[in-house]
Amino acid sequence: MNTKTSLSLAVVAALLSVNSIAFAADNNADSHVQKGNSYLDRMDLKKAVAEFREAIRIDADNVKAHQRLGAALAAMEDYQTAILEEQTAIRLDPKYFLPHVILGKVYGNQNKISDSIAEFKKALELKPTSYRTHLDLGLVLSSNGQTDEAIQIYRKAAELSDKDPVPHVNLGVLFAQKGQYQEAIKEEEAAIALNKNFPKAHLNLGNALAESGDFDGAIRAFEAELKITPNDPNAFSGLGWMQQQKGNIAGAIESQKKAIKIFPQFAPAHRRLASALAQKGEIAAATKEYAEAIKLNNHDTNTIVEYADFLAEHGQVKEAEAQYKNALGIDKNLKPALAGLEKLSKPQVK
Repeated sequence: MNTKTSLSLAVVAALLSVNSIAFAADNNADSHVQKGNSYLDRMDLKKAVAEFREAIRIDADNVKAHQRLGAALAAMEDYQTAILEEQTAIRLDPKYFLPHVILGKVYGNQNKISDSIAEFKKALELKPTSYRTHLDLGLVLSSNGQTDEAIQIYRKAAELSDKDPVPHVNLGVLFAQKGQYQEAIKEEEAAIALNKNFPKAHLNLGNALAESGDFDGAIRAFEAELKITPNDPNAFSGLGWMQQQKGNIAGAIESQKKAIKIFPQFAPAHRRLASALAQKGEIAAATKEYAEAIKLNNHDTNTIVEYADFLAEHGQVKEAEAQYKNALGIDKNLKPALAGLEKLSKPQVK
């Protein structure tokens, strides 16, 4: 210790005592883990990594330091090193569930879906009551097309946290994907009952009501969402879609234009605007919007076929044929495109 020798022995003794306590705290591994956690909470990742590495320098077997370092490195997208740190944490404490959670996230980001699912399931074996892990696993399962299993996981999440609307929102999306719109409506309404200001719940509810044929209910849901998020292009486009279904073509065009103004690259709004313009008889404007929608999403076979139908209806047979073939180039068994080509091949009755 570098203490000035001119100090009295009493002062030196006092400083030595204080400095010894400070020195121990500064070099305590857990204190560095705590500092690292604080930095990680603020997403100051470089400082967090430095603190966790210092904790490991002091105590190479500090499980939490390895686990949190892996989490920080994963946030920095240094996945390989993150994996090594989490594996070290598991080796040091095989019953610690959090390393498996981070590994699940990392593998998911690397598109190693089976590995991701396995890690999340291992985490739940170790801690079955982890709400967040259920949400993470549900997301990976649903993105992998394992809808029924994802539904089971989200139902369990809803039981674990019965005040959080998120599981119900996610369940609503999955039921809608399965075409079970009444179940989707029920889940989104449950989410809204828990938090009436949850925008996605109102948006998803609007979409489910629209698909079920309840256009007035869908309009109310989209309008409720716009009260919460006034500049949501999805809600404006959904509202316009419903206005068109109810015959309010002017309102539909206005709503789709609002959506496009907010988000010019929003392909569904361009497609729906094209449909409304076509219904109004503005053929050139509709053609332009269909072309823009396809430019923005050139693999959307629904839009391509709809555009082809529009072209065929207005006598542009060669252009319609090209679009049907374009859709079949994406999906060779696409029934609407095959039907459209067959219809074009038949003599037209005048």
